[in-house]
Amino acid sequence: MSGTYLINAAIKGVIEGFTEFLPISSTGHLVLVRNFFPLTDPANAENTKRLNEVFDIVVQFPAVLAIVLLFRKRLWNSLTTIRERESSMRLWLGLVIAFVPLAVTGLMFQKYLEEHLAKPVPIAIALILGGVVLLIIEKALSVVSVQQVEDVPLPTAFQIGLFQCLALFPGTSRSAATIIGGRLKGLSRTAAAEFSFFLALPTIGAAFGYKLLQEYKTIDWASDGLILAIGCVTSFITAWIVVALFIKILEKYSMAMFGWYRIALGIIVLLVAKHL
Repeated sequence: MSGTYLINAAIKGVIEGFTEFLPISSTGHLVLVRNFFPLTDPANAENTKRLNEVFDIVVQFPAVLAIVLLFRKRLWNSLTTIRERESSMRLWLGLVIAFVPLAVTGLMFQKYLEEHLAKPVPIAIALILGGVVLLIIEKALSVVSVQQVEDVPLPTAFQIGLFQCLALFPGTSRSAATIIGGRLKGLSRTAAAEFSFFLALPTIGAAFGYKLLQEYKTIDWASDGLILAIGCVTSFITAWIVVALFIKILEKYSMAMFGWYRIALGIIVLLVAKHL
């Protein structure tokens, strides 16, 4: 196995960990850099496509583990008091309710959308549109009715879940869709971000399990296993650092910077799309 592929796996793991929980689209970034950081011999198109798809899903899971580790006390406390405290029951039931829309629509449309829209131009358009929406929300919204993630009403949780379905379009960003949905429903920046983090537990966990069951027998663990492992380690470490910083940023600043980033990246992608 070429050492270059292992280095590329580490780089892509960092990209995944950095972008998964920021509203800038991890899938969009990974698709855009595939040709620059190959994980196997590009001459074997079928194997390259398969490994890229497996890698993009598998390295999301350790990013979720970083969320579990960072919020372990809070998650454990709410889980162990689910029978005694209404807020704990509301949080976990809300996450389940929010997960359902994507679980249903994902099974029906995800493969089709990925095959037809996981390309530079559609991703660029999604990045720009999402950036514009983020800027509008940060400028226009001022009323906050939900300060804590434990106080998200169940109907609101379901509506945020509907927004999460927009993430099926590559480049939209699961995090951006759920945070935007949360903000539109009156959640504070911190509450919207934390709900998005926690909603990733069932969402990404289910996607990881489903993909692993599908592709387990096709994975060459002697070669692919090390590539996946390196990507997972760098994804976990990066996500841990980025999420901790993201929360601190939201306590002081708006999300407008992420909107401008999306727009700038989208424009750049449109300009160089034919080379990607």
